[in-house]
Amino acid sequence: MRSWQGPILGFLLLLVSAVPALSAPPVTVHVLAEPSPFSDVFVSSLTQELPNNLRMVDEPEAADVLVALGDAAFSGALVHGKPLLGIYVSRALSEDAERQGCQCAAVWAGVSLLDQLRMVHTMMPLARRVGVVMGTNSVWPIEVVRRHRGAIKLESLPVNNARDLGNTLRENLNHLDAIVLPVDDALLGPDAAKLVLLTSYRQRRPVFGPDLTFVNAGSVASYFASGSDLVSEGAQRLHYFANNRQWQASSFVVRPSVVVNEHVARGFDMRYRTSGTLQDALQDARALP
Repeated sequence: MRSWQGPILGFLLLLVSAVPALSAPPVTVHVLAEPSPFSDVFVSSLTQELPNNLRMVDEPEAADVLVALGDAAFSGALVHGKPLLGIYVSRALSEDAERQGCQCAAVWAGVSLLDQLRMVHTMMPLARRVGVVMGTNSVWPIEVVRRHRGAIKLESLPVNNARDLGNTLRENLNHLDAIVLPVDDALLGPDAAKLVLLTSYRQRRPVFGPDLTFVNAGSVASYFASGSDLVSEGAQRLHYFANNRQWQASSFVVRPSVVVNEHVARGFDMRYRTSGTLQDALQDARALP
């Protein structure tokens, strides 16, 4: 009799302990965002990617967790006092909210400087001096640039406003191999984009970053956070929260997308001239020990 009583008792105890987890209701989620075609697609795609222990609801009052798309939605969502995940939110804004004690985290706007530098090195293996434009609202703190150690030597190019941008570039481009731009909507608007790209092209110095829009306008290439990247990152972080009741640390998208301006890459005689070949090369570089 005793030979089977122990295993049976252990199985019954395991079954009883599993009942609360099996019967726990899903964590409810609501997305706050400014109305736009992008936000509509984002909400629809995120809803489809949510696992069974998460469920989308129509009203923020009914949600256990809020997701805020963009700075304005993130700032507005803080008043609800609920666990909050920001998507494509300014780094400074999310860090300030966390210092104030919110139960929040964010997927920052833009991509990491290390990712962009990895791309520059892959396309320009002989590049040694790279300038990093730094505005007051840029996503990369000046400390990140100063602490960087590697084959590429970084030089910070502080710019207070868009009016100073042209002079800063003209004064520094000649002794640099390339320029890397951060995501900074206040500094790098449409007029600034035209100025940066024309100046760099005249002085035969390629510009990398900060996103898909700039690459379409004439930047050589960039990592960028695509809509599908943001959806996947958001779903993964929500799943983690549902299981652990705490957020993962705020960061950029872990696996961003890549885009190359083929015409500009060819004009600068770059090593990789299509998005597909560059993506493959970067994946191979990540796989190296």
